[in-house]
Order: sequence, then structure tokens, then C-alpha cells
Amino acid sequence: MGFLSQLFKRASVSVSETPVDNIKADVSLFAPVTGTLLPLEEVPDIVISEKVMGEGVAVVPNSETIVAPCDGVISRLLPTKNAFAVRMESGLEVYVTFGVESMELKGEGFTAKVNLGDAVKKGDPIIITDPRLLSKRLKSTITSMIVIKSSINLECVTNATGNCLAGITPVLWISLKK
Repeated sequence: MGFLSQLFKRASVSVSETPVDNIKADVSLFAPVTGTLLPLEEVPDIVISEKVMGEGVAVVPNSETIVAPCDGVISRLLPTKNAFAVRMESGLEVYVTFGVESMELKGEGFTAKVNLGDAVKKGDPIIITDPRLLSKRLKSTITSMIVIKSSINLECVTNATGNCLAGITPVLWISLKK
């Protein structure tokens, strides 16, 4: 258990990697960007890798469009345009953030296609990135998708591995406590 996990004494949530055909879950989330999946522990950002905000999955992107991972409402859209959250009807909130230390760019390299409060459907474009600029200026372009642990009572989060297509590939399955 990492330092921040011990410091915040986070509640135990089961996390596993299971073959896709064996998953029974209450909620499925889809890839926010096309690329290669990684566990959050491999993100070079301590807040994300220590899962301070919640469980999730990361993607090494190979496309410029970041999409909504589920249906809902844009509940957060940072002024730096590098991150957003979607709140589902159930109250579950999913946070998507592009890159490590990308807030320091103050929006340069990002174009938001939505506004705070907009209704979105899975796969709708949310942010367009400038891959050339960002790959030169950031420590990492890894995109993280995190289920905000304070938004709902989670029992188990299961993540996929391998390659994914934005808005098409299911990559995270959530079981809720009954």
C-alpha cells in the first residue's frame, strides 16, 4: 500500500482484471480515448497512481479526441481544458484527465467541444488535443479515467487490458454495494 493510500486510509474496494465475457456489473464505462490500456498504478502522477480520487484505468493515447465514457451531464470542465467529469443519472461521477502536469499549459493544446452542464452521450467528443504540441511539452500524455469514490458506494471495479477504441470498447466495470 502506497504512502497516500495509508495517509488517507481509503476504503477497501476490490479491483481486478477479468476476461470480458465473465463480467457481471451494474455499470460499464467505455474508453475515453483510443490507445493502449494501463492500470492506474502505472500513471506517473502520485495522486492518480495512489488512487486518492478513486479507482479507474489509464490509456496511452494514439488519437486526438477524448470522448464521454458514458451518458450523463458534464459536471466539471477545468478552465485548462485538460480534464472533465461526467455525472451519470445514478450520481456516479467519472473524471477524465489528459496528461501529467498538463494544467501548467493553461489550456494550450486543448479545445473543449462542450460546456459545463451539457448533456452528453457515450462517445461524444469532449476535448480535442494537439498531440504534437502536448507530446513535446508534457511529462506524459497518459489519459486517466477515474470513478470518483465519493460519488457512489462502490463494491468492485474491474478493468480491461490491451487496446481500446474511444467510445466503443468497454474498459471499466463497476459493481455497486447493495
